[in-house]
Formats: sequence, C-alpha cells, structure tokens
Amino acid sequence: MQKRGFMKEKKEDRRISRTRKLMHEALMSLIVEKGYESITVQDILDRADVGRSTFYLHYRDKDELLLSSFEHLRTLFEQQQQELVASRRTGKDPEVYFILELFRHTGQHHKLYKAIAGRQSGEMILKYLHRYLFNMLIGPNTELMKKRKAPPVPIEITTHYLVSALLSLLTWWLDNNMPYPPEKMDEIFRILATPTIEAAFGRKTTIHPAGSQKAFYDLFVDGDCCPDK
Repeated sequence: MQKRGFMKEKKEDRRISRTRKLMHEALMSLIVEKGYESITVQDILDRADVGRSTFYLHYRDKDELLLSSFEHLRTLFEQQQQELVASRRTGKDPEVYFILELFRHTGQHHKLYKAIAGRQSGEMILKYLHRYLFNMLIGPNTELMKKRKAPPVPIEITTHYLVSALLSLLTWWLDNNMPYPPEKMDEIFRILATPTIEAAFGRKTTIHPAGSQKAFYDLFVDGDCCPDK
C-alpha cells in the first residue's frame, strides 16, 4: 500500500514537472517571436496546450513564470553553498562556481536575454538577480566581519556595489554578443573586483584560476573557507 502511494506521488511529480516545462518552453518561444510585453497568459495556454486553471495552479502570472526560469540556477547556488559548508567538516574540496555558472546560464539563454534587453521584463530579471545575489552574500559577509574589526566600508554597501558590478558586466557581455567564454568572464570579474574587496574589507585576497573551487569565496567571503588538499 505504501509503495503504491509512493509510485502515485512520483507519477504526480513527473506530471507537474512536465506541465511546468511545457509552459516554460511556450513562454521562451513566444518571447523570442513577439517580445515579452505583448504576450498574454492566453498565448501561453494556447502554445503549451494547457488549461487556464492549470496555469494558475502553478503561477500567479506570466512574471512568476518568467522568473521560474532561474529556479535551476538558484537550486544550483544553494547546493553549492551546502557543499561549501560540508567541506569544512569533511576537508573535501567543494565545487563552488557561482559566478561562472551565472555566465554559463545567461550564455545558454542568450536569445531570451536579447529579446528582453532594455525592456521592463529585462529590468525585472536584473532586479530579481540583484536581490537574490545580494541576499545570498550579505549573510556570510556579515557573519565573517563579526569576528574582525569593522571594515572601512559598510558590508551592505560593498555587497551592493559588487553585485551591481557583476550584473553590469554580464549585461555588457550579452550586449556585445559574448566575445569571451564564460570562464574568461569569470576570471575578468574577479580581477576587477579584487581591489574593491581588498580596500572595502581591509584584507588581501588571492586570485585563483578561473572556475576553481576557491575562486568565489576567496573573493567574496573568506579566504580560509575552503580546505586545501
């Protein structure tokens, strides 16, 4: 009986995932074809071949559906944070590629970004990413500085500045048709951000190879976070 219930739940989960995927793909194709602002919920329903009640069971509106495109990225970030915390106990190197993954994600969805660039929908996504990245960083940064003397620049200002710089660089990269690979952009950002980190946090930091497991947290949070092999 318990096994039957589990199988039913698993089947239901697959159905939900499939429905959400259909609506997501419908929205992405419509954005490229006609632009986000002119799309209606009915357009999405017709393209995905789902009912209105089904749509509203999952999303409040098309904005929430659009932002759900970043769930994969957010899940990845949170998983990497957990691996980082676990590494302090196990001594095993985590794979922390936050900035690199952000460039890879936007590169993979560049048609979407091009279609919404400079529009209200594009501003909405940038605000969402800014708020999410700021909240992801402000906690660890504040916790770190509790154990040290007050930095020359308040933590929240430094965090806001760095996140804004990251998203500005990301926008430049897309506007210029991605002239460098994500790995190079990851390295460029860390080179540019290092002097700010050193001045604002009052500490030296090390630039590791692009995409290395230490690259993100050595830059933003704590150079001793990730155990050496």
